[in-house]
Amino acid sequence: MSETISSTYEYLLTHYGPLLTLKHLAEVMHTTPNGVRMAIARKRHPLAVALATARRQLGRRVYFEARLVAEIIDQGIETKRHQNPSTTEKKRRTETDVSLPTQERSLTCI
Repeated sequence: MSETISSTYEYLLTHYGPLLTLKHLAEVMHTTPNGVRMAIARKRHPLAVALATARRQLGRRVYFEARLVAEIIDQGIETKRHQNPSTTEKKRRTETDVSLPTQERSLTCI
């Protein structure tokens, strides 16, 4: 039974070994360890949920399986920042949004 090894997995394996620490994962994701920790805890983003499945805890130490992290990266899960729908749907009201009778809307110059 021969499995093909992706270049991502090969890179992670040679640089970090079979298990990545939180610091190593943050380095790979180009963020801070605290940012990764908070994203996984909140589980608001598909990438964070996927990374939570790769998480392994040995005692008090937290590791991430390099194989699963490589699969997540290779799948190309959308990495756009989470936007709160309540803030994007809210529209700032302006004077033109207020419905006025047609006569009052027209400006006349004297």
